[in-house]
Amino acid sequence: MKKLIVSLICSLTLQMSALEYELQFENDQIAVSKIKIMPKEEIGLHRDVLPQIVIALKGGTITRLEADGSETDVHFPTGKAVYRGIDPENELHKSVNKGSEPVEIISIQLKSLSG
Repeated sequence: MKKLIVSLICSLTLQMSALEYELQFENDQIAVSKIKIMPKEEIGLHRDVLPQIVIALKGGTITRLEADGSETDVHFPTGKAVYRGIDPENELHKSVNKGSEPVEIISIQLKSLSG
């Protein structure tokens, strides 16, 4: 019972923390956002529907929690550009910063590849 209560409290804590997200620029071709993911913070179920370039201002590792229960670590080295493609349709995942430091990134989503 004690384990269940601790688990529920941890779950509620993760759900209450607010993702720091700031849209910095957007037009019909790209959207640029600054995102800060705090330690132990979880981003709920979602699908990456646009390809994006991610540049870490403060790097780290984000763990993808797939719907099938598998986990994949995605590394964002400080100051390096990382390309992230779109996720397959109907494949949702959660993302969590399991580290002890915040991960701060700039995400450049590519809405259109034509000029």
